[in-house]
Amino acid sequence: MKITPIDIRQKTFEKKTFGGIDKDEVSAFLNTISQAWEKLLDENKDLRVRLESAEKEGQKLREVESALYR
Repeated sequence: MKITPIDIRQKTFEKKTFGGIDKDEVSAFLNTISQAWEKLLDENKDLRVRLESAEKEGQKLREVESALYR
């Protein structure tokens, strides 16, 4: 499930008969958010690795270009 910041801000929980909120509903929402957060962290880590690799490749190509000019 894709969750947006607006979804988090606008989330409401059902009130129980004697006040308070449904703990199961809150736990389920927190679980959904934690899964989305974990997915984003994994994606961020993957993108950082790919960026580092691309930067290294770019540096190699600049070195080759420099050598060709000489």
